Amino acid sequence: KLNELTDLIASCARDRAPFRLTHFAEELAGDFHSFYAACQVLPSEGRPVDPELSRARLAACDAVRVTLALVLTLVGVTAPEQM
Repeated sequence: KLNELTDLIASCARDRAPFRLTHFAEELAGDFHSFYAACQVLPSEGRPVDPELSRARLAACDAVRVTLALVLTLVGVTAPEQM
């Protein structure tokens, strides 16, 4: 999903269709929610996670964070740092 962003931005500008960015953000957030519910990112007591896998999952989480922040900025929405 993250790889779609560059082409999406170009098509939104070309077609004057910024609403597609909000649909993308909603879909990305849903995909991330599914990922986070299904995959343990950090180790916890009694539930170890391979360190390499944990780093990869953290990188994926950060990539989603950066992408969502960019999309929200493009549509003029501010987002809190934490909830």
